[in-house]
This record gives sequence, structure tokens and C-alpha cells, in this order.
Amino acid sequence: MDLNYRTNLLFPVPVHQFDVNGFSEIQDKLIDYVYDCKKNEPEGSSITYSGGWQSITFSFNDKDKKDILQSFLTNCLAEFSPIKKSVNLNIRAWVNISKPGSYLAKHHHPDCNLAGVLWIKAPQNSGDIVFDNPKTFDPFLQSARKGEIDSYTDDFKDKTNIYSDYYFPPDEGRILIFPSHLDHQVRENKSNEDRISVSFNIKLS
Repeated sequence: MDLNYRTNLLFPVPVHQFDVNGFSEIQDKLIDYVYDCKKNEPEGSSITYSGGWQSITFSFNDKDKKDILQSFLTNCLAEFSPIKKSVNLNIRAWVNISKPGSYLAKHHHPDCNLAGVLWIKAPQNSGDIVFDNPKTFDPFLQSARKGEIDSYTDDFKDKTNIYSDYYFPPDEGRILIFPSHLDHQVRENKSNEDRISVSFNIKLS
């Protein structure tokens, strides 16, 4: 049989990735900033990592508070080229210190359009971020989708990014931005050091 085959990929889920060149030049200052946050508010947020510490959220729209972290992230997100220049980014953020043994259970980010993370300090084996395939949200679809995915060759899955879940290892100076409805979790920090990150929500208007 003579066939012409092609794959049409519909409805992709974009995960935007930024790698900050020269991050090491500001890294130590950002680490000091995060530990100062913990010193100033040791109780942190009531919603925390299991075994970790999370700051109270703060708004980037507060013109009276333009510190080193806000300035850094604002400059990075100004280069978010897929978003129209006419669209406003309203950002709320919080910082995380994930000590050895801590992890973050599966969740998503309601009341916003996009969510993101910046890794400031990321020792090896300090916990991948894992995204669930959003097309497997109910029992029937989950069973059908898993059977479909398991039937594909590894080569096809690698070329099309069709997986039940997908993970990114933390990388210092890397920012990921993703649709806020994506369920995700952070695996256990199996290193002997803290992992430090900044999480943020973006409302588009």
C-alpha cells in the first residue's frame, strides 16, 4: 500500500522557557534577598511546601516596592515576545525555600492566566517540576489516553511530545511560564542543600 503519512498536531500547550545569560552575576544577591525575606517573615505563608518555606505573595504593580527581585523579573518578562505589547501583565509572586526532603503536591494556579517559576538556586537532584497531560483529567479519558500513549513508539513520542506527564529539572537562571490550568507538582529535594525559587501568577488584561 502506497501512503503519504503526516502528523497534524492540534491544540498544543505552550510552556515558555527563558534562560538568563549571565545569571551568575546577580545570583548571590537574589539568594541573599530570599533569605532576608525568610528572616523578616519567618512564619511565611499558610500555604507552603511540605517541609519548605514560602513567603507571603506580593504584587509587581506596587510602585513603592521595586526591589532587586521585582526589577530582575520585570526586565525578564519585558522580553516575553509571544505576548502582544498592548497586553498588560499583572504579576503576583512569592519566594520558596525548599530544604532537603521537601516537596510540593500536585496543584494548579486558579484566578490567573499564566503561572511561572524562576530557579535561583538548584542543586543537582533538588526536585524536578512535573506537568500532567491536561487531556487525561477524567477517568475515561485517562484510561483511553494512557492506552493510546503506551501504544506509540518512543521515537514518535519524542518527536511529538505526547506523554502522560513531562518533567523539567530545575536549572539556575531558567524561567518557565505555562498555562495556569496545568496540574503540576515538584518532586522531593533529594540534595543536601536548599533549592530556592520564585513562583508567580500572571493575569493578562
